[in-house]
Amino acid sequence: MLAVVKEPHIELFLGGKESEVDEFLSFVRNRYTVEILSPQESESEEDDDEAVDITTTDWWKENATPGHFLAGHRLQHELTQKQLSEKCGISSTSLSAYENDKRKITRRAAIRIANALGEDPEQFCVWLNVE
Repeated sequence: MLAVVKEPHIELFLGGKESEVDEFLSFVRNRYTVEILSPQESESEEDDDEAVDITTTDWWKENATPGHFLAGHRLQHELTQKQLSEKCGISSTSLSAYENDKRKITRRAAIRIANALGEDPEQFCVWLNVE
């Protein structure tokens, strides 16, 4: 599936479990206007575009929030908010608030989340910009 975020212009090629794709799209739709293109409307997979690490892009440096980072890591580990909540002992309501930047992520919460994801807690705190 190809999803296009209109402003800023971002194209996402999504695959995987339908429920996880739907969860990710819901996350993105809460922030941006998204248009879903069918595979027939998407560009050929043989184009010359090169995959890049999003965290190295100017867009990420200018627009990414701790919530984006947290949600991205959770999805990278193929976990739902409920699953991560159970692993780290933080309520799914709080995780949702963190991911939607409605609540500041505390250092204690960042360490618990990092440990649950198998990430380095100190580096995770640096990425999340928590003290």
